[in-house]
Amino acid sequence: MGWWIKCNVNCGRQTWASNILELINDHRDESGWFICQCGNHGHIEKKFDLQEPGETWEPYLRGIITLGVEAETYQPFVFLVSGEPTSAVNDIWFSYYKDTRPTGGRLKLGYGPGGPPVLGKEQILQILCSMRTMGCLSNAEIEKALKEV
Repeated sequence: MGWWIKCNVNCGRQTWASNILELINDHRDESGWFICQCGNHGHIEKKFDLQEPGETWEPYLRGIITLGVEAETYQPFVFLVSGEPTSAVNDIWFSYYKDTRPTGGRLKLGYGPGGPPVLGKEQILQILCSMRTMGCLSNAEIEKALKEV
């Protein structure tokens, strides 16, 4: 599965990532935001038909937070999702990939056998910290959520 990254400032270019590893390793900035070949932030447009007749989900993928341990086969991550190409991130899409090519297998992108990836609590905290660093969450929002528990 390939990915087209469109520029957020409309430079007119699109950047191609041929698989999930290339997308993660070669098409994000140091924070995790997707970048266009011009160097500006980018996004990936997706469209999914829902079970409800005529209904679709049209998310904009804005970046990835990786959560795996380097060199392990199973690599969980989350997509940062918004409703428009440059609007605030308002959703987190849990996913994973498995790379068994070194042992004769294949590269698989998935959403879990029977469900989403399983994350440890330290990985949930890592998501919150990364989202704060990326400007998707503020300290005040995190503190408010903790007080409401």
